[in-house]
Amino acid sequence: MTMPISTKKTDGGRIKGAAAVPSVVEIRVQTQLPNNKLQSYKFYGSFTTAPSNFQTLANALFTSIGSAWSTNLAALMVPATIYQSVFVRDMTNVFNAVFQGTGTAIPGTSASIAMPMGTAAVMTVNVAQRGKGAKGRIFLGGFATNADAAGGLITAAAQTSINAYGTAIFNAITAQSLTPCLPQPARAQYTGVTGTIHPARLATKVNVLNYVLRDLIWDAQRRRAQAG
Repeated sequence: MTMPISTKKTDGGRIKGAAAVPSVVEIRVQTQLPNNKLQSYKFYGSFTTAPSNFQTLANALFTSIGSAWSTNLAALMVPATIYQSVFVRDMTNVFNAVFQGTGTAIPGTSASIAMPMGTAAVMTVNVAQRGKGAKGRIFLGGFATNADAAGGLITAAAQTSINAYGTAIFNAITAQSLTPCLPQPARAQYTGVTGTIHPARLATKVNVLNYVLRDLIWDAQRRRAQAG
């Protein structure tokens, strides 16, 4: 069998298909944007003993993350940006069920007009590991112009609020006896672009240190700018 080879456009080590990562819970947060498109971003938590009831976990996280969103982000979001749902899934097996938390949706409360739909603040997921690919990113959209300092920059006050949201999410995960983490799916042995042979890697995870907004520059996700 020929060993996969990475190019500038392809990752030779990537294994196609859904990825299983033992003892990790995927936590997907869903909001609706003013153009009715849905925005999702994910956090993860690892466990030593699996949660006894994933529906209870989903409900608890919906409540705690919703509280964090309402306290820290709602005032920066237009009313048409709505915190809608939290979904959890045990990633140990790709066929495990997804559980949706129940609760009341929360709209933004800003009186300012909406930023362009593709505009996003990008949180960095800092982990207890160094090297290429040893960070994650979380894109947050749906902001109002009271979060905008002009010139492509986010206000310092909005940065403070977004960082407080990241801290609250970290605490919400740990409150459920989970350790915030970043999953690393299994990888095949492959030859890198420089000719180096990289050995196969089993699925694993690395602990998260924090979720932070490191700079004040707006980013963009064009697929969210189109009508839903």
